[in-house]
Amino acid sequence: MQAVVSAQDVVKTYPGPRGGERRTVLDGVSLNVASGEMVVVVGPSGSGKSTLLQCASGLDAVDGGSVVVAGTDLATLRPEAAARFRRSTIGFVFQSYNLVGALTAAENVALPLRLATGKADRRAVREALGAVGLADAADRRPGELSGGQQQRVAVARSLATRPDVVFADEPTGALDTESGVRVLDLLRDYASGTTSVVMVTHDLEAAARGDRVLVLRDGVVHAELVAPGPDDVLAAVAGARGGSR
Repeated sequence: MQAVVSAQDVVKTYPGPRGGERRTVLDGVSLNVASGEMVVVVGPSGSGKSTLLQCASGLDAVDGGSVVVAGTDLATLRPEAAARFRRSTIGFVFQSYNLVGALTAAENVALPLRLATGKADRRAVREALGAVGLADAADRRPGELSGGQQQRVAVARSLATRPDVVFADEPTGALDTESGVRVLDLLRDYASGTTSVVMVTHDLEAAARGDRVLVLRDGVVHAELVAPGPDDVLAAVAGARGGSR
């Protein structure tokens, strides 16, 4: 099956302190995600999880290797074209929600549609809010919603454009257990269809919901697990922590 996301031998470095030697955060990491697959990235703090997500989604350029999303090599896109590509092909869900406080839930969901096409499909907005159980909250602003509801609006926003892949960075990190489970259920359901999901998390039980789990350590792949249980993920992450510098 053709990969929706194909990141091969990705290298990412950042400047060292006070102009010193550059620090390698990703050192030849590869990630392939098939259509409808949910891949979860875990590992100790500083292992490169969020950096891999940023590189694989085109939010950050790589220093080596290649990233192809939905058949497009991201390195071939100029900044404006890259922004248009992300709006039409990629969805994002972050821990911080990133909702616009002055807009209603419906207007927040419609925003990426307006940016991508110049108009908002009201039916698509209604369907997206209905899918996350917030059809009756369309006219409420973020400040009138709980944290879990705000995150569900963020999920609806990411899915309104019917993206090929959704990148989620710690999407349940700021939520209580019940709200977190509901958001994970939503992402899991969408990954059972045609939308792929790549999720970074510290929650090992959440990680076990993935079809595959990639465990990073010091910027390299420490282990890859297929259909793991929570104990499998726990053991792999414990091994990664034990080997971390």
